[in-house]
Amino acid sequence: LIHGVVSINKQYVSAEYGPHRPRSQLNREDAVRLGPEQWTWLERELKSDPAVFTILGTGLPLLTERGYLDKWLLYPLERERLLGLISRRSNTIVISGDSHFAEIQCSNTTRGPLFEVQSSGMTHNCLDMIPDLLCKYYIKFVSECDGCIVEPFIDLNFGTITVMWGSSKTAPRVVIEIRGREGVALHYLIDIGAEQHCPSKHHVEYQIVWQMIAVILLTLFSVSSPLSSLHHCCVSLR
Repeated sequence: LIHGVVSINKQYVSAEYGPHRPRSQLNREDAVRLGPEQWTWLERELKSDPAVFTILGTGLPLLTERGYLDKWLLYPLERERLLGLISRRSNTIVISGDSHFAEIQCSNTTRGPLFEVQSSGMTHNCLDMIPDLLCKYYIKFVSECDGCIVEPFIDLNFGTITVMWGSSKTAPRVVIEIRGREGVALHYLIDIGAEQHCPSKHHVEYQIVWQMIAVILLTLFSVSSPLSSLHHCCVSLR
């Protein structure tokens, strides 16, 4: 059976922040996102059922290393611990948001590929906060994404996951879709248990000069409209 949805979106503890700058920064590299009770709960949930596959929901992107985003990478010790827990299970799919655009990433683990579906938002995206061309150019050509397996989608969106159950002797197939204003924008099919490695990554020729220009412009705009000021995420399951 499917393990259901294990959500850690609202499981958090406070962390100490430094002085206010254009964007306040965490004060310590050992900042925490989950407390002891939350970790105990999460470990119990992930160990309690030998499911065919697991869907784990979290408000912040887990795999991404993109700049100018709230992400688990800002909590390096917590991220390492969470990835360690996930790597003990085969066939895990992470769903996340908060980034104001959509993409699908994959990372190889000792138990096979770990997929992450990142979708947001239904009411706001980065096009609402910074100029259209700057937003699209920064995400597609400047902000590097080593784990992306499809081109990111930059517009209002939501995600769906459809499970196609086979017979008792065949593993299910999972259809991941990102839907925008005009229907399906991104589509990916996962054969549970059949894929041993991540697929080929989406390749982009990054341009250093334009990277520098875009980062400077984005920094100026983030003073008044930081990308993390709004938090809208929706991933629906059917």
